[in-house]
Amino acid sequence: MEQTKPFYDLSIPYNTDDSKMRALLNELVELGYKTIAIDQSFDHSKKENGKRGSDMFPEPQKIEHLRKEFQDKLRILQRITVLYVDVNVAHAMSVSLNLRKFNLIAGQPKTDAALTHCCTTFNGDLISFDPVAGSRLLVNRKAYQVAVRRGMFFEIKYAPAIVDSNNRKDMIKIAQNYCTKGKSKNIIFSSGATHEFQLRGSYDVANLAFIFGLSEDQGKNAVDRHCRQLFLKAESRRLGKTIMFVKGNGPVVFSDSSEDDHSDEDEEMEGLKTHVKDYSESELINEKNPPNKRLKMA
Repeated sequence: MEQTKPFYDLSIPYNTDDSKMRALLNELVELGYKTIAIDQSFDHSKKENGKRGSDMFPEPQKIEHLRKEFQDKLRILQRITVLYVDVNVAHAMSVSLNLRKFNLIAGQPKTDAALTHCCTTFNGDLISFDPVAGSRLLVNRKAYQVAVRRGMFFEIKYAPAIVDSNNRKDMIKIAQNYCTKGKSKNIIFSSGATHEFQLRGSYDVANLAFIFGLSEDQGKNAVDRHCRQLFLKAESRRLGKTIMFVKGNGPVVFSDSSEDDHSDEDEEMEGLKTHVKDYSESELINEKNPPNKRLKMA
């Protein structure tokens, strides 16, 4: 399992231009981020009918050169965001081999039915939304609670709000919907930035909690703890049932409560034996030296 460290930005759109990607990654390092995810999108609604389900999703982009370049500075994960309109995506995901190569799988529904499916059945880790499409899709209370019980997380991107004021209004509306329907549980903050000037520091992003209806602790967890939990859930989905071996570096000392009880009983028995021994020795001395009996003279 890969190790991750705070702070997190789990939505950096992939760019074929390596110079722009390096500029984004260098800015993330300067802002104090340690774990990021490079995101690539796939529109399932525009799928080709001739392809099979296993070949429908693309393979992860080749970013090994970026990982080697930033190996001491950033932990780079790979993420795919699936845009879809119907529930047929579930079968395609179950037979796909390329999806298993991604660290994170996010769902971005386009319809109300797809949003309900994303909260209740979608075999992924994250629920995202399209800031350009507006806030026409709002989750209901029941679907939100089901998603939280399943361990799904909801993503809020702040970079589109910096670019356009209309996106800012829609993002605030969606965040307030999360607050009203589910008390802003399982929320993470991501950038979705395509330029380094759209990035902000982790503490500045956490302060957005006051605008989005989150508490101070929820804002901190949105860039740290919840992102770590999301990564662990994704790893458990990828690995499935596994066997773990734990090796200790030092001596292992086992303590059992029965041993303590046994030691107490031994002490009581030793005390009882000592008491009986003293009593027997006193009787033996009395037998060897019987008391003198005086005869009465008639």
